[in-house]
Amino acid sequence: MKLQAHEWTEVLRQLDAALELLPTERGQWLAALALHPPHLKDALRKLLQDRRAIETADFLNAGAERTPQQPGTTLGPWRLLRELGRGGMATVWLAQRCDGAHQRQVALKLPQHTPGSRLITERFLRERAILSMLQHANIAQVLDAGEDEGQPWLALEYIEGQPITHHATAQGLDVPARLRLFLPVLQAVQHAHGQLVIHRDLKPANVMVDAQGAVKLLDFGVAKLLAADVAPALSADSVLTQLGGRAMTPQYASPEQVAGRPLGVSSDVYSLGVLLYELLTGQLPYRLKRDSAAALEEAILNAEVQRPSLAVGTAARSRALRGDLDTIVMKALALQPAARYASAAALAEDIERHLGRLPVRARPATWHYRLGRSLRRHALGYGAGTAVAVALLTGATVALWQAQRATAQAQQSQAVQAFLAKVLSYNDPQQAQGQERSARQLLTLAAGQIDTEFGQQPAVAARLHQTVGIIYFEMGAFQPAVQHLDRALARPRPRDAEWVDAMFFKAQAQRDLRDFSAAQASFSAAMAAGNALGPTPHRWSGRILASQAWLASQTGQLDQALPLAEQALAQQRAYSGEHSVDFLSVAQNVAALQIARGQIDDAQALIRQIERQAPTLPAFPMTDLLVTRAQLASVRFVRGDYAQAEADYRAMLPLFDQHLGKAHDRSAIARSTFARALAELGRADEAVTVQQANIANVLPRAAAEPEAVNLVRLQLVRLLTLAGQPQQAEALARELLAQLEARYAEPTRYRENARAFLADAVLAQGRRDEGVRLLQASLDFAARMGQADNPVERANKQWQLALASRHQAHAVSLADQACQAMRAALGSTNPRLLKCLAVLRWVQALHAAPEARAEAMAAFATARDEAVATVPAGHALRADLQAAQREIAAATPGPPTRLLSLH
Repeated sequence: MKLQAHEWTEVLRQLDAALELLPTERGQWLAALALHPPHLKDALRKLLQDRRAIETADFLNAGAERTPQQPGTTLGPWRLLRELGRGGMATVWLAQRCDGAHQRQVALKLPQHTPGSRLITERFLRERAILSMLQHANIAQVLDAGEDEGQPWLALEYIEGQPITHHATAQGLDVPARLRLFLPVLQAVQHAHGQLVIHRDLKPANVMVDAQGAVKLLDFGVAKLLAADVAPALSADSVLTQLGGRAMTPQYASPEQVAGRPLGVSSDVYSLGVLLYELLTGQLPYRLKRDSAAALEEAILNAEVQRPSLAVGTAARSRALRGDLDTIVMKALALQPAARYASAAALAEDIERHLGRLPVRARPATWHYRLGRSLRRHALGYGAGTAVAVALLTGATVALWQAQRATAQAQQSQAVQAFLAKVLSYNDPQQAQGQERSARQLLTLAAGQIDTEFGQQPAVAARLHQTVGIIYFEMGAFQPAVQHLDRALARPRPRDAEWVDAMFFKAQAQRDLRDFSAAQASFSAAMAAGNALGPTPHRWSGRILASQAWLASQTGQLDQALPLAEQALAQQRAYSGEHSVDFLSVAQNVAALQIARGQIDDAQALIRQIERQAPTLPAFPMTDLLVTRAQLASVRFVRGDYAQAEADYRAMLPLFDQHLGKAHDRSAIARSTFARALAELGRADEAVTVQQANIANVLPRAAAEPEAVNLVRLQLVRLLTLAGQPQQAEALARELLAQLEARYAEPTRYRENARAFLADAVLAQGRRDEGVRLLQASLDFAARMGQADNPVERANKQWQLALASRHQAHAVSLADQACQAMRAALGSTNPRLLKCLAVLRWVQALHAAPEARAEAMAAFATARDEAVATVPAGHALRADLQAAQREIAAATPGPPTRLLSLH
């Protein structure tokens, strides 16, 4: 099946949907599925037919007949230099660009390709899809992917280094240094788990350390997605054949992996425990009675593990491992998943606490253990004898209170983690009963059980409501986010950092629901509580100010918005510096505001800064990186580079859908701008189809979040008008405007844009007077905003009104004002300005005195040619300007019907 990358994305997405159905239901589902172009449906049918073979085949032997490759061979833009390694499924080569684009060397992974090996190709493409989700400094990145004459290839970051255990030995690292080297591994695994991906093959060979000491996690070839069973089952390790082709390396596999039971994140935690054991002791944790795979499996399943401190040969190393580290490693290696650390992050926290000489969570919080830790941590601060006793007696009451509070918080955290782990286990096949649940379904299931399970533990219930509310917000489900955060805030509690977090996320959800007054009140409450906790600026300052700036922009107060935005950047810079995730998040919000304000150069400079810095910050979310790319595409759209904007969005949309889902606000906004770019390129019918599908994606949110759906519907109004369907556009515009007028007593930009779009539809049907009244009302609102308005939006409305009323003398000044504003905001070569100038010359020619008519017509002809040069052949603008030329020749303004492309 020769499909393009974006086609594979769609096919695999549909395959995931099919696999959620019972096998007996899939045929009927496939028959009813509308999938275009038709060959995508054929590809999906073949994948479903081959599914049983894919799940049961011995994939290690599937590619036994290798396609030979030689050094010097070219695949796409890559030239093979030398083979780095091979396994039953794939060969990895060192490769370099052969087109001179750059000199960087990559690891080029080539799955074995034999006739009929659809199994291999699907697994390879799934590996590529998973890797594209993982953007972390300690995970080897996907750099490129493609296919050359039927041979798929995957270009990965080439890591020249040693396995982590070899590096530690070669450098002679002591125990603390080995622990610090291990922490980035945990951070990388936690990032993968945060994307619902488990690695399933963690071992020294897949954790490399380069010459600079940077740790890189490799080979997600056997990774599995937790959200749905769409994992690739690739591996490059021939040792897998020892257990009949199961996707794992036995020495590092968890007991449930060896037994063939369902896997979760705790399986990776176990493998991390094995890796940590080997890193600290130099050997694996198992003592085999005989040398065979069966003996290894028996040792793993019976957990015959010796404590690390007993496994080393030197007394000094044994002392370093005794106590905390024994406890930490053995907890990670617990036979039962529930007894292990709940996450890689929890394991990392205990290692960091040990390094900081703090009590570790894995050990009982006895008074003598805590005292011992405190004495070690503050050894120089205590005197001898009486001084120690006095210090202990004086601080006894405070210490007891702190210990009780810490214990309560720890118990709450453990309860929250246990509950969420239990909910994730609902996708265990024994509980799911053949029905795989999506992440949203799992969250809804969790939300419905909080008060039932924790009715007698209000503090735990509040923390769970807060956790669930924040997750709902990140998913783009704003109404349930507000509901759960309200329940978290309803419990009497101190206005501490957690309270501020809850109020801040509630405010953001209210903002995205367009409940502006409620959002403003919540932001103000969060800011006041944050200010009361300590000095300003604090960690919420910049983000709250940036959000308040956006609220001001939406309620017609752009003059207030910009100072707030500048204050947000200044406060965030003072708090965290520019090289931080929080600063870039605030900068992203400010850039969006600058685009709305028409400050395109400022916005582009800020977006470029984010682009440069984000890859150097591992914690910068992939979703925010996508938003940054979308903002850059939006800038290109505003600048009139519609072809590049269209290409950018076409490449990004599958990633938005993958990481956020099609119903998310950010995905919907990106798809709306993509549709607008198509319309600007003269493909209005295609744009309507895209936007109608966009509405279908978000429609399930309509009952709870009508505003989110109406924003997408509003964009369809103008697209319908441009596509020659003004009656449908008018009906939709009137429906939306009535809802907005009922919701917003005072005019807002959102409401008045709906009025302008209605004017488009009315003018397209030849009703000039009504269209002029609607446009004038929308422009009156812009005039009241004055300098606070977006100059580009105001200019669009001005030249629209100039066109509609071009038989009146004031049309010339309206068009002139519009063009001046366009030139100032967008520059002298922007396509929008060129269209505006064509309108201006046209109106001037209509009103020119007889003696100046020839000169005015010549000026129009020049402006017409410059505007036409910006659009492809067949674009409606060409026909509209020809109609304008005939109108000028007749010296009589015609109907407004065919003037839409000029708007």
